[in-house]
Amino acid sequence: MRHIPLEPPKPESQHYSEYLKFLTKANELLEDLKAAPNAEERKKIIDGNSKVWGDLKEWLLTLSDQKCWFSEAKDCFSHWDVEHFRPKKSSKDLDGTEHEGYWWLTFDWSNLRICGNAGNRKKGTFFPLREGCARATDPNRDLRFEDPLLLDPAHDHDPTLLSFNVEGRVIPSPYVHDEWEQLRVTYSVERYNLDFPPLMNKRKVVWQDCWQHVQAYLEELRKYDKDRNNVIAKEAFRKEAGNIRKMLKADQELSAVARACLLSTPDPRLRGFLQSA
Repeated sequence: MRHIPLEPPKPESQHYSEYLKFLTKANELLEDLKAAPNAEERKKIIDGNSKVWGDLKEWLLTLSDQKCWFSEAKDCFSHWDVEHFRPKKSSKDLDGTEHEGYWWLTFDWSNLRICGNAGNRKKGTFFPLREGCARATDPNRDLRFEDPLLLDPAHDHDPTLLSFNVEGRVIPSPYVHDEWEQLRVTYSVERYNLDFPPLMNKRKVVWQDCWQHVQAYLEELRKYDKDRNNVIAKEAFRKEAGNIRKMLKADQELSAVARACLLSTPDPRLRGFLQSA
């Protein structure tokens, strides 16, 4: 998982006109939802307009370089869904207790995420909050009082809580010692299906590739340190440095795994690559 800055498209963007069209329709539907007499009527409006948020899929995919926002996978986490971070029609607590969903956010673009359906189906309508915090039940409630258990890739802090190991499993980042944040990681791994076997297998490959580049970089660097006239070694370690930096770029699949691999090494020169990633 990497942080996905969630900002509207710029006027010069090719997606700007479809975004404006979406806003117009979304505002109309929000008024319809507010005017609906009960939850059943709101659900009918939502079900009858499911295509509306789907129209933003291509734009949302550009924000993540065509990757799932949760798994960072391109093709092993199944087809893409436009997922509502806060569920629209019903919302379940950790114990399965059901509440009415965040219906007023159904057509709010800032509540939309891209998720492979291997993860979206597992998540379902679960959206538990930290015990004791207030759940928003209507448009007049402030969502900032909520403390969700699920991690959100659109929140700049949440992706930093996740790391990976050589087996391709998701683990809490080494610095995460807070019990609540550890629970957020383990629950999100389960609910988003982040240890989906094909996804784990692909992570192993990325880790192994990165590790091989790291070892080759260090070996050629050692040769050059012994003989500063060894221009072959100089070119070789620079090439490997370029390979590593490429794996860390946001547009690369599972780049967060390469980042975790690099962080597992003690060499400060390798960790320095992260500053430009």
